Amino acid sequence: MASYEINKIAVGSLVKSFPIVFALLGTLIGIFTFFIFPTELASNLGFGARILSWLIFIVLYTAIMSIGLVVVAALFNFVAGKLGKGIVVNLEQSSEE
Repeated sequence: MASYEINKIAVGSLVKSFPIVFALLGTLIGIFTFFIFPTELASNLGFGARILSWLIFIVLYTAIMSIGLVVVAALFNFVAGKLGKGIVVNLEQSSEE
């Protein structure tokens, strides 16, 4: 069994890939929130206003979640740097029979 320790997270790699994931997730959440199971406020909106609200929701959800992820990664890098210890991951090779 091999043990690996994660001491630093490259914030640049998070910024490249995770906003796409958050935009897709925001799209799905927005479809449910504004169209399939509309909230009380969303049910009173016209179709054009729902589309606009949905698009604004996607942008804000992506921005807020991406900023939150970068802050958490920066905090992890700071704490792991000060303590000198990161996350230990034990990897085991499996044999397929």
